Amino acid sequence: MARQARFCRPGRAHLVRLQAAPGASPLATSAQRDQFVLWMAQGLGLASVRLHGYAVLPEAVLLLLTPQSAADLSRYVQGLARRASRARATAPAESAGASPPIQRAPAWAGRFQSALVQPGDWELAAMVWIDRAADRADLAGAAAWPWSSQAAHCGEVPSGGARPPLLSAPDAYWQLGNTPFAREATYRERLAHGVAPPQCQALEAALRSGLAVGDAAFLTELESESGRRLAPARRGRPRMKVA
Repeated sequence: MARQARFCRPGRAHLVRLQAAPGASPLATSAQRDQFVLWMAQGLGLASVRLHGYAVLPEAVLLLLTPQSAADLSRYVQGLARRASRARATAPAESAGASPPIQRAPAWAGRFQSALVQPGDWELAAMVWIDRAADRADLAGAAAWPWSSQAAHCGEVPSGGARPPLLSAPDAYWQLGNTPFAREATYRERLAHGVAPPQCQALEAALRSGLAVGDAAFLTELESESGRRLAPARRGRPRMKVA
C-alpha cells in the first residue's frame, strides 16, 4: 500500500519531531548540538521556512516552523537529518586517519513526524512544550537548555552552546504584549506554568498521527477542507440503528 502523503498546509505552523533510532544518540555531545544548530541556520537559506522554536536534544529534535510548501517542510527537515547522519558516519574515519568508516546503525527512526498546529494559543502551547523539552528529559538543570529557543523567547542570553538561528516569532507571540519586555515577561509566565497535561497529550497524539492539533471547530474545518479524518474516531463498534 502506498504511503499517504504528509499532511501539510503551507503558510501555517507545523510541529516537527526528528527522533533518534533506538539505541542511537546522534546529538550526544555539545559539539554535535552546536553543529546541528548551525545547520539549522544555514538550512533557512535553502528552504522557504520560518523557524519559531526548537530544542536540540541528544536523541531528538523538536521544531515549530512554518513552511511555504510541503516540499519546503521536507527539504528543511530531511536536509538536517542527512547532514547529521553523514557527520556521524564519517566521524570514525576522520579520527582514525586512513581507517575505513565503521558501519553504523541508522541514526534516525525513519520518517520525521509532523503535525499542523492551530494558530493562536495552540502555537504558544507548542512553543512552551518545545522549550521545556530538556526539562522533561532531565537535561536542563537550573539554567535554560542552551540548544533551544527558550532564552530567545524569554529575552535572555544563552548560557552556552551555539548562537541560535534566526527565529521568526508567530503572530501569537507578538500578541503577548506591546513591547519586547511585555512579550518576554508574559512568555516567561507561560513557561513557568508549562503545558497542561491534556494539551501535552494532544500534541503527542498529533505527532504520532501526522495530522493536526487544535480545538474541535478547527479540526472539523480542516476535515471539510482536506477530506481526511483529523479527530479520533470513537472507540468500539458503531452504534446499530434500530428501526
